[in-house]
Amino acid sequence: MRVVFFGTSAFADPSLRALVREHDVTLTVSQPDKPAGRGMRLAPTPVKTTSLELDLPIITPPRLDGDAVAQALAAKPDVLVCVAYGKILPSALLTGPRLAALNIHPSALPRYRGATPMQAALLAGDEATAISIIWMSDRMDAGDIALQTPAAIEPDDNFGTLHDRLARDSAALIINALQLLATDSLPRLAQDESQATYTKPVAKQDLELRFDRGALELSRRVRAYAPRPGAWMRFAGGRLKVLDARPDSGEVDGPPGSVHRARDGGALAATADGALRLLKVVPEGKRQMSGEEFGRSLRT
Repeated sequence: MRVVFFGTSAFADPSLRALVREHDVTLTVSQPDKPAGRGMRLAPTPVKTTSLELDLPIITPPRLDGDAVAQALAAKPDVLVCVAYGKILPSALLTGPRLAALNIHPSALPRYRGATPMQAALLAGDEATAISIIWMSDRMDAGDIALQTPAAIEPDDNFGTLHDRLARDSAALIINALQLLATDSLPRLAQDESQATYTKPVAKQDLELRFDRGALELSRRVRAYAPRPGAWMRFAGGRLKVLDARPDSGEVDGPPGSVHRARDGGALAATADGALRLLKVVPEGKRQMSGEEFGRSLRT
């Protein structure tokens, strides 16, 4: 099957590699290089890097205008597959492929439409999510569901572990979807609009841990943003990035936001309703360290 692949972030990488193994990827489309790192030098997207490694034709248009649409459809796709591309595709792209335009979304649609479904599930404390493959429509993540497979969220999962596992599982699911599409047996089930919820992009202020909140809510925030970009708290006149933390039954004697050495040598932060044990932190200007290492640096 001839495939045109739209993708940008690392989440799309396993799906692109799986499609290359099973099908004829005639073109990849990704977003342009962007400044990155301390030097803010232009860097390719993960999908562009993979495309160059696999010697795939690739374009990186700044806009999906008429020229970009014409280039994509000139590759004569049987199917268009879109994974974490980061922009809404115009209608001309959705109707151009011979068979279908499909999108992979890491949530149990119609729940958590939008850019940050995995972070939203972790913030809500969900114990399960899903991978959805949908027939693309001109409304964000609102297309008919083709396939949906559940996925557990483990107690120790953070954004990084959940992202990597769902990305791997998505690759197998899109291959299954194309097999069904080839035999005209891919399901098509409308989403229940009354159950739709929406996520929003992560803003800088979302990353600050505010200790007028409880320990459970703060631990969920840590999980949702670890290991990148990372939640942080104010500490000793600077920022302390917190990469792992859990509610703790230990007692802390101090105002919310204060940090103390625990009796066992670890580090506890006082919250609105109890203690938050800091398990992995990065003090400003220093290396990453465990809660025990950090606790030893604290005054009793």
